[in-house]
Amino acid sequence: MVDCIWKYDDMKKNQFLFACSFFFSIASNILSFSIVYLLTDRFAFNPGQVGSYAALGALSYFCGCNLYHRFGALGRPSRIISGAVIMAILSSIVLGHARDSRLVALSYFLIQGSAGLYWPPLMAWFTQGLDEMELNREISRFNRCWMTGTLLAPLIGGALYHWSSRLNFIAISAAFAIVFLILMLLQRRFRLNGEDKDGAPAVTANTAAAPSASTDALPESAAEVPARKPSAPRQNTANTLQEKALSRYRLRGWVGALCANLFMGVLTNIVPLHIRDGLGYTERAAGLVLFFRGISALIGFAFFARFTFWHFNRRWFIFIQSALILCAILFITAGSHLYFYFFIIFFYGFFHSACYTNSIFHSSATGKNTRKNLALHEIFLSMGNAAGSAGGGFCYQHFGFLGAFIILTLVQGIGLAFFILLDYRGVADGSPRVRKGRMG
Repeated sequence: MVDCIWKYDDMKKNQFLFACSFFFSIASNILSFSIVYLLTDRFAFNPGQVGSYAALGALSYFCGCNLYHRFGALGRPSRIISGAVIMAILSSIVLGHARDSRLVALSYFLIQGSAGLYWPPLMAWFTQGLDEMELNREISRFNRCWMTGTLLAPLIGGALYHWSSRLNFIAISAAFAIVFLILMLLQRRFRLNGEDKDGAPAVTANTAAAPSASTDALPESAAEVPARKPSAPRQNTANTLQEKALSRYRLRGWVGALCANLFMGVLTNIVPLHIRDGLGYTERAAGLVLFFRGISALIGFAFFARFTFWHFNRRWFIFIQSALILCAILFITAGSHLYFYFFIIFFYGFFHSACYTNSIFHSSATGKNTRKNLALHEIFLSMGNAAGSAGGGFCYQHFGFLGAFIILTLVQGIGLAFFILLDYRGVADGSPRVRKGRMG
């Protein structure tokens, strides 16, 4: 009877992992929301110091991702993820009771480093063995789960912090503990189902190899089998062109994620402070503004799960980068009207979800080394977040809110120039036209 209850297929395994992503996202985003006010209220940090702390936290995240990128193949995803969650639980308990800024820094950086060891193996785990359409569907489900956590975190963090800052860190520790409990249940499911801790059958003598990504996922005309077998040199040339084109799509996705998270670093460290200290509203209002970003991102993830026109579409990258520039310009013109912030955040959230989905999809669907590609996806995210947090805090302190977003607009323009240049070079090299489609 028990064996029947726990007899799940691979999709059920992903449901466990998606639940983990939801609660880990809640904990991480309550922390990101709370640390801004904790440092300013408890230790009287200025915006530049707050931004530097956030940047160092992103650097710790970068180090965690880089460790997985280099050594992740040596360990099972289940063990790496479990170890990262345990480190996050212990560090969050210490953070909640710390009264020394150095202890706060150490525990905060350890949590961020554990997050860098958590997300890449989790994504590599749930994307293994999926073709293009399955990958598109599962990425959307994963995105909607962690984004729901991101959506709820500012509301929870703003309300709890209004009562007591300690309640925020109790909630963070509890959410991390729930993630660990879900992982234990998942491992119990594997034991009862006769599988190892990563979902592979315990007996592998007659087990078939995991399916690779479908050739339909490749945008190259070389993926089609010609009527006559080409000669070896010609085949090698086609393979070289194909790999070059795929690497460019990965690079586009990573640079787009970097630009979007650079914007996010500015947003999460400047806007809450500006809403409270510049416009005179409460922490709850700041949390509600960030809540709207989560709503629009959820809509975006559902949209990109339904349509596939953006798969291997060079022009789509240029379009969404232009949208980010427009968002930065709108912040410059927002003034003191809080309702305008809701509109801009909503608009930004949709296109941030586009950048994130582009990066994770093209990291997973473009050939070999999925684990390393997904680790690089997270590395670029952390680089953008670090640059946005440090640069945004510095610019806000010295040039004000308008100056910070003028500089952000210029930086996003550099990203747009990069996409245009890469697109031009791809056309010059004879890259094939993209496919367009729609999921049924």
